[in-house]
Amino acid sequence: MPIQRLAEELSQKIAAGEVIDRPVSVVKELVENAIDAGSARIEIEIRDGGLSEIVVRDDGSGMTVADLRLCGERHATSKIRSVEDLGALRTLGFRGEALASIAAVAHVRLVSRAAGDEEAYGLALLPGRASEPEDDSRGPGTSVEVRDLFFNLPARAKFMGTARTEALHINRLVQRFALMSPRVGFALLHDGREVFTAPPVRTLLERVGQVYGAEVARGMIPLDGRRGAIHVSGCISHRDVKRGNRRDQLFVVNGRSVIDRGLGYILSGAYSGILRAGSFPIAVLCVDLPPEQVDVNVHPRKEEVRFANSREVQDAVAASLQQALASPSMIGRIPLAGAADALDAQGPLGQEPRILRDFASAHSLSLDLPISLSTAHASREPGKVSLASGRRVIGQLHDTYLLVETGAGLEIVDQHIAHERILYERLRRESKGAGIVRQLFLLPARIELPFESAGILGAGLAKLAQVGVVLEEFGGGTFLLREYPQMLADEQTPRGFQTVVEALVDVLRDEGSLEDALFESILRELACAASIKAGDRVPLVESQALVDQLMLQENPYSCPHGRPIVFALDRGELDRKFGRR
Repeated sequence: MPIQRLAEELSQKIAAGEVIDRPVSVVKELVENAIDAGSARIEIEIRDGGLSEIVVRDDGSGMTVADLRLCGERHATSKIRSVEDLGALRTLGFRGEALASIAAVAHVRLVSRAAGDEEAYGLALLPGRASEPEDDSRGPGTSVEVRDLFFNLPARAKFMGTARTEALHINRLVQRFALMSPRVGFALLHDGREVFTAPPVRTLLERVGQVYGAEVARGMIPLDGRRGAIHVSGCISHRDVKRGNRRDQLFVVNGRSVIDRGLGYILSGAYSGILRAGSFPIAVLCVDLPPEQVDVNVHPRKEEVRFANSREVQDAVAASLQQALASPSMIGRIPLAGAADALDAQGPLGQEPRILRDFASAHSLSLDLPISLSTAHASREPGKVSLASGRRVIGQLHDTYLLVETGAGLEIVDQHIAHERILYERLRRESKGAGIVRQLFLLPARIELPFESAGILGAGLAKLAQVGVVLEEFGGGTFLLREYPQMLADEQTPRGFQTVVEALVDVLRDEGSLEDALFESILRELACAASIKAGDRVPLVESQALVDQLMLQENPYSCPHGRPIVFALDRGELDRKFGRR
């Protein structure tokens, strides 16, 4: 078949297909233009899920008559002037293809009034051209009416979902725009009914409350970190606020919502050991950096970006997430009332009492010894303990929970998972340093396993050796445990080693390969096996040492398996319950 030029109408439809694939694509392009125009309020009205009609009204800067004549032409834009501008973009839309693409597959009419003008003008956009502007009426800003989407592409129309499905896509998109732009008001109407409204607010957390509800907003932890020219902001959810999928995770780069696997991986990694498998955090994660360090022109719908230095960006995000997840905001609150009262008792987000920082340099804290041997915290005065962490252990409940007095009230600490967190982080530090120090056994522990488990363990011996667990296959399902992490060896009995190895076999079976997930799982199992157990009586001095060391960890509020370590009871709530205020 000979090469020939495509007809103009056909080429326009093909180009439109790269940008407009369903009604939500139309809404995305028009709302981006409205935000770029400096709008304070944007209203989106749709009928039949947007298939029959989409109307977007804003109160932005508007367009002059000359602008209206050009706006429907392909590659006509007000946002770039030169090649250099592509490297310093600060707007959402910029290609000059949106209106032209929409006009190629729908009937489009615009009405606009430029700021400072007395008159408004309207026109119809046709494929490749515009009608002559006519006098019209409206306040400053722009209205775009899109009707009969894909009227000239019946094959594309067949692939659309139901009106309800398309409306759900649009609703989700508008909510994401609302989260990206808290100071802009949004309203969405479907078939004449208001389905989402968000008046302008000052802060992201207020907008989170509008989108997800007040309870979710109270369970969000603010992000605010900076590394060089990279600023990381937004908010992420407390462990108690989670979802069954990643749908409520929003990544924003220089004000633009993007899909970025690297950022998603960093977020998932930060919650490893905080949320269990199958649970995902809510997140609005915003990254701002000089525009010349990010390429936004790598995707037809501008959904992906490319960083000049992706590792630097990921490190900045990881550091900010770690800082937030290790903050006192992660402490769970114990309600003494109904759900509504309990939420009110928590107070505004971010006002939980801060722990005393940087106290380690002023105290001789022995992180190199097991808890049972660490007496550096004990005061010389009988019956007293030091307060290195600003917390005082006042007792033990059911030989499982430590009762800790703080300046803000009472904290209840699970002794097992607190010790597990300490051992886990020590193992990680050793593994990232010179390597995990091993204890060589003169008399190796004998491990007996069934046939299937023995095969899995035999295949994973080299992997376990990398974390300090050295086993020798003896035959017949028997293994000899020759070496073990030194910091944990004294805490185990022969039967305990059997239990640990059986748990490690399950990890090898589930994880499969020596990647980060397997390595972390092995460390978690080792730390868990060596930790103080629920039901163990712990002397007061050692309990205080445990709490003081816990507060020195990177994340003192969640165990490596994702369970909370600390719950807090606010003194103000106690005073209210006993009528003291």
